[in-house]
Amino acid sequence: MKVVVVDGKRERVKTDRHGKGHRWRARWTDPSGKWCSESFEKKGDADNKLDRIKQDLRENTYIDPDAGKTDTGAFTKEWLKGLGGDSATKEQVSRQLGKHFIPYFTGRPLEACLTSTIRTWLASLALEESTKAVLFVYVNSMFDAAVDDKLIRSNPCQAKSLKKPRAANRLVVPWNRAQLDSVQSKLAPRYQAMVPVGAGCGFRIGEIFGLAVEDIDFDAEEIHLRRQVKLLSSKRLFAPPKRDSTRVVPLPRFVAEALRAHLEQFPPEPVTLPWGELDGEEVTFNLVFTNIRKAAIHRSTFMYEPGAWRKGIGTTAFGPEQSTGTHALRHYYASTILENGGNIRALAEFLGHKDPGFTLRVYGHLMPNSRDRARHLLDEAWSAPRPERAPENGI
Repeated sequence: MKVVVVDGKRERVKTDRHGKGHRWRARWTDPSGKWCSESFEKKGDADNKLDRIKQDLRENTYIDPDAGKTDTGAFTKEWLKGLGGDSATKEQVSRQLGKHFIPYFTGRPLEACLTSTIRTWLASLALEESTKAVLFVYVNSMFDAAVDDKLIRSNPCQAKSLKKPRAANRLVVPWNRAQLDSVQSKLAPRYQAMVPVGAGCGFRIGEIFGLAVEDIDFDAEEIHLRRQVKLLSSKRLFAPPKRDSTRVVPLPRFVAEALRAHLEQFPPEPVTLPWGELDGEEVTFNLVFTNIRKAAIHRSTFMYEPGAWRKGIGTTAFGPEQSTGTHALRHYYASTILENGGNIRALAEFLGHKDPGFTLRVYGHLMPNSRDRARHLLDEAWSAPRPERAPENGI
């Protein structure tokens, strides 16, 4: 409307924009009692908005219109503060998201994170598919938290049209005995017994570092695995084994002989480190394996220092697809047990796997082909002598 003068009188006259503005306002109170409003061009649109709001309030699905404006990068940083799990895992996740996710999404509201946004972000990552898959798991969890906090209505990572990154299913190819012997011979003498311990007990490298002489029961021929040496902010500490998988593992005789010889040449050293966290209570164990300074072995140093792991595998012939990490010892252990008819459930327990199904997925292809054995068993059962009996009902 505008005011004009007609015959000396002021009159209100409709303009070309009359009826085209946001003249209708929907107003409501949210669950916290705060007044909210939104303007519309048509009365019907305002009424529909109020109807939807009332339904959301009844069904407890109400989303504050301003909540989705929360900055995605800022929300991710807050979410990381409350992330569960051990400190080393949280540190790794924070580092990965801080490098590959937060910079890309900082300044973008949560409500503007669409499935197409996630698709474009994934395509921009110059990472291996396995790394993308791990990263995606945590990003998906973060958006789940945003949904739970009622900041957004749905998780953009869960759309059916989104192709989720998945780690390649690479079959484990275990080392053979000659490769193990070659690596062992090239390690520094104080580290050589790690090869039979890893190959004969299936321990992870941090669990080997954390092995104490009080864990070994030579008479009962078993080892009680109770701890590992792990890194947090590049500093060493004692912690429970991965997934708290403390366990008792059979002690093969060749491992016992290697440990006895090692302990005679390198007596166990008392090592004191914090437990679980950098500021955790300090505890002391008589470690079987220590570095030249008689301290707990630092994983990064062990992998690259002269005389340690990388030098051990440096001149050994491995296939192009063969893993050359310390986990190869664990793979040898699992493959040897399975290839010789070992029980998959027992193997899972010895490896510290909570789910035997996971063990089967990783190592199942190494189990001997059971077709011949099944065929033989059925043939034997079918051809076995059957007791004679009188016919029943003429049959």
